[in-house]
Amino acid sequence: MSMFLGCKDLSIRFYNRSEKILNHITLSIHQGEKVLILGPSGSGKSTLISALAGIIPEHLDAEVSGKVFKRKSAGVMFQDPDSQFCMLRVDEEIAFSLENRSIPRNEMDQMISDLMEKVGLMVDKKTPIEKLSGGMKQRLALACLLALEPDVLFFDEPTAQLDPAGRNEIFGLLRHLAEKTNHTMVFVEHVLDGCIEWMDRVIILDEHGKIIGDGEPKEMLLQFNQQMKDAGIWRPKLFPHKWEEIVQDPSHPLSIKLINRVKTKRLVQGDCLLRTEHVEIGYGKKTVVSDIEVKIHRGEWISIVGENGSGKSTFLKSLIRLESIQKGKIYFQGEELKKWLDRELFEQAGFVFQNPEHQFITDTVFDEVAFGGRQRNWPEDQVRSKTNRLLEEFGLAPYQDAHPFTLSLGQKRRLSVATMLLFDQALLLLDEPTFGQDEKTARELIKRLKERQEQGTTIVMVTHDMDVVDRFSDQVLLFNKGRVSYQGTPYGLFSDPSNYCESALIPPLHYQLMHARREGVLV
Repeated sequence: MSMFLGCKDLSIRFYNRSEKILNHITLSIHQGEKVLILGPSGSGKSTLISALAGIIPEHLDAEVSGKVFKRKSAGVMFQDPDSQFCMLRVDEEIAFSLENRSIPRNEMDQMISDLMEKVGLMVDKKTPIEKLSGGMKQRLALACLLALEPDVLFFDEPTAQLDPAGRNEIFGLLRHLAEKTNHTMVFVEHVLDGCIEWMDRVIILDEHGKIIGDGEPKEMLLQFNQQMKDAGIWRPKLFPHKWEEIVQDPSHPLSIKLINRVKTKRLVQGDCLLRTEHVEIGYGKKTVVSDIEVKIHRGEWISIVGENGSGKSTFLKSLIRLESIQKGKIYFQGEELKKWLDRELFEQAGFVFQNPEHQFITDTVFDEVAFGGRQRNWPEDQVRSKTNRLLEEFGLAPYQDAHPFTLSLGQKRRLSVATMLLFDQALLLLDEPTFGQDEKTARELIKRLKERQEQGTTIVMVTHDMDVVDRFSDQVLLFNKGRVSYQGTPYGLFSDPSNYCESALIPPLHYQLMHARREGVLV
């Protein structure tokens, strides 16, 4: 009997690397199975599904040895849905997939409607794709994949760029699809809650691209818990426990652990570093957020939260003049922002982009970190010393001669942050810095940022990670429905559901437990 999907003794090396990213992988995936692949950043998870989907080596060059058993038809959903779209409107994008199957034009309209209904894409067919939210774009991407009638569906962190509500929405949709169909599904995910509960199987890779575990989810978590922790692989916050038993049993070990995490924080504010007066931001002529009046004090850690498209990243960029404001004024260190000279502003403030590739400008990892110091005419010994230290801190020393674009997504993210930590700036702005990171790297990154804060740097960060918000933020700004609807402590935000009930925000699990106990219901 032939193998449905899998590989035998598969090894892969990219031509610009000396080491293999996958080492002698052998696995077999059965028809209808739901499989989750876990591993630290850079372990080859995305490379493995790219090989199984036929992307490597057909579309991405690599040295491949061993045997791959792939399907004739496969669909892949990536982290960034925009990278998959080639048309302007919803119906055109789905029709493009149908055209690849030579479906007659007179049959397409009904099929497009059926596919949109199947994935819960309740918008007008003629809607421009750019008008869709992140969650809606992923629904459209799924509709396009289903239109191809693939034998297997691959998902490479499909919720990575979504807000918490959007993530739950997509996980719920995929779970419903899995229960109603016999689609074979293979996932790579960092966020496991909402996903691992309905997987048939978990495969664990180590940092060297080798399989160390393969089996039923609960068994794998119990058997490899320490290895996963040591390797920096994210583990679920709840599974294999049941929410009902946590709420109903105050003596449950996880219940005790969660309740002890709910803590207030006393806010001590220094001098005002940055403030806005009646600022209005938007995209082109469209206003997204109006009348922004915020104060950010020296040495604070500020988290900006809100649903996709609420204006968080646009506001963050406006604080360093990467985006123009439509109205109002921004003051930095007491002087209006527009009066600052570029060189003087960037000496005092650094920015880490959501897409790391937007800030890479050199041909090697080492030169990328060293670039700023060289631009400032530092002595070469000082440049090399600080660069080498940062490369070691962020696990990038083995790749110092590699081109930045050849790194994994997690490695690119670490590099983008390391380039900004070369300096002792007054203000550091970061757009989703932990996105795409394994647990170990995210924890190390947050530790480095905390050290900079303790040295006096003000941290302003856009994030969807509510646990990071709760644990490290001095203040939180909630962008919701065209305004900053909350500015205050994390406890103040999460302890009162009325503060976030109309947003896409989902509080950390310990606050959810507190509310469930308070209300006497399961939430």
